[in-house]
Amino acid sequence: MVRRGILLFLLVWGIALAACRSKAPTATPEPAKPVATATAAASPTGVSTPPVTGTPTAGTAPIVLQPPNLVLRGAAGEQTATLGPFFWVLDSGFAGETSAPGLVPPSDRPLPVRSGETLRFALSEDRPPQTVKLAVYPQEGNFEKIAGDPAAPEGFVVKTDPVAQAQPPLEGSGFSWTVPELPAGSYFIRVEIEWPQHPKNPRPDKLPRAVYAFWVQVS
Repeated sequence: MVRRGILLFLLVWGIALAACRSKAPTATPEPAKPVATATAAASPTGVSTPPVTGTPTAGTAPIVLQPPNLVLRGAAGEQTATLGPFFWVLDSGFAGETSAPGLVPPSDRPLPVRSGETLRFALSEDRPPQTVKLAVYPQEGNFEKIAGDPAAPEGFVVKTDPVAQAQPPLEGSGFSWTVPELPAGSYFIRVEIEWPQHPKNPRPDKLPRAVYAFWVQVS
């Protein structure tokens, strides 16, 4: 009886083993490659310094995740804007976003401009914008500490209504704007730019955008 029971157990075990071996294995699908989204925090100065969004190979330069610079050119010279809040997408599909409570002036002194003068604005990257909105704010009433920290610098913090607004027509990757008749004084020019949707944007609910600030002295 014992031997018969052992033989019966071995027979059942062998059938089960054969069934397991004959069953085709189920392939585990490879997960889709995620699109990385880097979130960069703006510094207290309002100048965003996003992290590297990829691992560069030896001998290659780090990838900088931020919108192109915006440069203002007038009769008295030029000024590169302070970069403020933005959402930006690289051609690789990486995206980054920052916020900023305020923006420090982009230079030690405002750029002299005149009422009636035509200023030209150019982006450092040839990716034509979709829309441009420009607003002018007097320095008085919009210049204070940009954070609660006592050591925070003073800068452009929007507190009043703008004294002038415009939507300049686009000229490729730039645009022009004529300074309206304004009382003499110091002003901040806030420029908000939106770009067309990027085909690799991991956040299709958001358009690439950036806010820039200039500091000028109108005479």
